[in-house]
Amino acid sequence: MGKSSYNVSEFKKGEKSAGSVEEVSKFRRYLPQILASTAKNFLLLDLGLSVAFPTIVIPALRGTLENLDPTENLAITEVEASWLGSIAFICQPVGSVLSGWVTEPLGRKLSMILVNIPHIIAWIMLYYANSLPELYTAAVLLGLGVGFMEAPIITYVGEISEPSIRGILTSCAGVSVMMGIFIVYFLGTVVTWRVAALICLAVPLSTLIAICFVPETPLWLLSKGKVEEAEKSLQWLRGWVSPAAVQDEFKDLQQYSVNSNKCAPCQKKGVTCTHPPETLLQRGKELFRHRTLKPFALVMALFFFLNFTGSASMRPFMVQIFQAYGTPIDGSRGIVIMGLVGIIANIIMLILVRKLGKRGVYLISMAGTTIACLGLAFYASTVLPSDWSSFDKHLDSEFAGTGTFPMIMFFLMSFFSSFGISAIPWMLLSEVFPFKSRGMATGITAALNYIMAFLTTKTYLNVEHSLGLDGAAWLYGCIGVVGFAFTWFCLPETEKRTLEEIEMHFSAKGQKFTKTNIQKKLPEAPVEVKIEGKIANSMTASVENMGCDNRGFER
Repeated sequence: MGKSSYNVSEFKKGEKSAGSVEEVSKFRRYLPQILASTAKNFLLLDLGLSVAFPTIVIPALRGTLENLDPTENLAITEVEASWLGSIAFICQPVGSVLSGWVTEPLGRKLSMILVNIPHIIAWIMLYYANSLPELYTAAVLLGLGVGFMEAPIITYVGEISEPSIRGILTSCAGVSVMMGIFIVYFLGTVVTWRVAALICLAVPLSTLIAICFVPETPLWLLSKGKVEEAEKSLQWLRGWVSPAAVQDEFKDLQQYSVNSNKCAPCQKKGVTCTHPPETLLQRGKELFRHRTLKPFALVMALFFFLNFTGSASMRPFMVQIFQAYGTPIDGSRGIVIMGLVGIIANIIMLILVRKLGKRGVYLISMAGTTIACLGLAFYASTVLPSDWSSFDKHLDSEFAGTGTFPMIMFFLMSFFSSFGISAIPWMLLSEVFPFKSRGMATGITAALNYIMAFLTTKTYLNVEHSLGLDGAAWLYGCIGVVGFAFTWFCLPETEKRTLEEIEMHFSAKGQKFTKTNIQKKLPEAPVEVKIEGKIANSMTASVENMGCDNRGFER
């Protein structure tokens, strides 16, 4: 690798003249970050398709709706339906854990390319499926693919974007997922589920092409000693500019990379690390340091509230639930409206997240979702019979067409859930973990989230049979009340904070879990930095006083 040398003081002297040449508009600066994030969002569109697909398959095979294909010979029981609606979730943890380990050596970009393979196979299998085992196998492949894509997607957007637009770009992820859900719901009203699977096949094929045109993240390249490639990647991401235009930011990234790649003792002492690179086992130990455990506990709590409030547990059976509540519109059309409402909510959040912050958005979302869920519980307990179940057929029910109030509550639940509860945990996942453990930590956290998703969808039948339709809604509504209280006291605001500032917040020794204010890093006096060869082995001693204060890395 050729030598690369930067002198900060020399750059400062010529900053004015260089700035007059290299200064670019905000549009040009943000455009490449938006393009890279959009290519990544194709994967999230496929994720939404995968999550929603059982919702249109189950009613068709259960006979609760008129089948658009009279030649369909497959049929499933309610227990088989509960497995079909949840089996993908229990397979996603395997993919999530693997993605965390694979993302580090392969990189974010290559991982995002490879993840499309199981989805391509799965959509083809669904189109030709003639038995229940084939349906299960396709669902397993979709689950593995969704799990595998989590770590590279989450780490990619966090590492390519500037703090000022990171919230917006991560919010777009939620829009992409909801768009995928909406597309599947809409397809379920116009074509058979088999044709819908064939249409969905176009998404992973397109994603393969789109990802090839975006760069790898500068932080990952720096962690592998690829300084020149990292600089070129940053130039691309900041508006296709020259090295001088990104020199200050690149210097900060180099310092952050150096501190992040030190062994733990050297990080704690704040000295230059001369030890050999850590092994995979040593990197695994990073997961048990409190700078990783604190954000892990926070995000896992938010994922718990995501899965046990709102419509997450009901999604695979939402068509039948609409019928059980006697809504005046058909269940298949109802879920299309819910999907559209979810997209609108995500777009509104995209606009408001910079002003309200992630914390404010989540509080509003949790409050609205909880009220909607409690409203459904009140209606079911006062209007519907005590033994009412969504797994029974209610096509000719005496309550058909009378449930305007629960229909509104469903739409409100979809809006507020999509506004924050379903998006904020994933946004935080791209920010709160330290760089050294980010790939593995995000993979493991996503895996545990999908285990909870499996539990909440697989057990929904049991919860409804045990507590009734009203009892299930009361349960999820009460959990929402607890979730609001937790958010109020424990959720910090990460909006407009750099990854370094966030990492230092969670690394601070003795800091209370309830501290919700992340301090900004104080500006420092310029110092001379000269880098030659691989950054990890050639930073001068003066670098130790720049960038990230090593006291923030104390265990």
